[in-house]
Amino acid sequence: MLAKAGEQLSGFGLLRDDGSTASGCWIYAGAWTQAGNQMARRDNADPWGIGQTLNWAWAWPANRRILYNRAASDPSGKPWNPRRKLVQWNGKAWSGADVPDMRPDAAPDENVGPFIMTAEGVARLFAPTGLAEGPLPEHYEPFESPLPANPLNPKNDKARNNPAARVFKGDLESMGTPDKFPYVATSYRLTEHFHYWTKNVLTSAIVQPQQFVEIGEELARDKGIANGDMVKVSSNRGFIRAVALVTKRIPMLECDGKKIHTVGLPNHWGFVGLTKPGFLVNTLTPFVGDANTQTPEYKSFTVNIEKA
Repeated sequence: MLAKAGEQLSGFGLLRDDGSTASGCWIYAGAWTQAGNQMARRDNADPWGIGQTLNWAWAWPANRRILYNRAASDPSGKPWNPRRKLVQWNGKAWSGADVPDMRPDAAPDENVGPFIMTAEGVARLFAPTGLAEGPLPEHYEPFESPLPANPLNPKNDKARNNPAARVFKGDLESMGTPDKFPYVATSYRLTEHFHYWTKNVLTSAIVQPQQFVEIGEELARDKGIANGDMVKVSSNRGFIRAVALVTKRIPMLECDGKKIHTVGLPNHWGFVGLTKPGFLVNTLTPFVGDANTQTPEYKSFTVNIEKA
């Protein structure tokens, strides 16, 4: 017996196709178990010291944090990097800092590949005709970056930004420079809101009523910004004003030997709605189109931040 009738299942592995189990969507099976709401967990312990906090909230499916994590170990089951033991074969099963992304008792000599969604168990590379770039992927810095060169190709000054990206001359001239805009900005969404729609919904406006920007503790100290201060965030295209949220969630990063701070910009506010009036985050963002899809480069650009 897997579970008693009426009990919540602990994961999708217990689902059966004989009608004895039910699930609204299999990838969420295990988000709520007999132990309660797994998504509400707030234990940030990291016993492996590699940023794996399996008891903080819950990740679908199966609370697995890194997909295809079998690839973190060599064919014999030994971690490629002994300082980052993600999953490893202990002689009987796969164990370690993450939930194995494969059958836990699949011994290495069974040759079960890490890419379990393909029949051959290995990655597939698709390079169809008609791409504006390729066929192999390459790392490029965003058009606005605090780094002077592409850290993965520093000797080629023509490879700093994607040469096939769509950007018009006037927009190219409006790009900011690191001396005036030294911080990386990224836009994102919140759990409590959906795009710009839900600022017109009372319940969403109650739980997230006012526009804020998120910065790390070190950047806040450097700029003399306290949690709750009004701040001005500016790019070479405009500015917004919002409340500062000082958080441990956005740490200082070191990239190519340079300290980099990030400013987080939730993008749900505007001039109308049931929330307090706010600014459009896209006032700050650059006009760059991805070479193939024309997707805008809204997720990485540079700004300055100061007390308003």
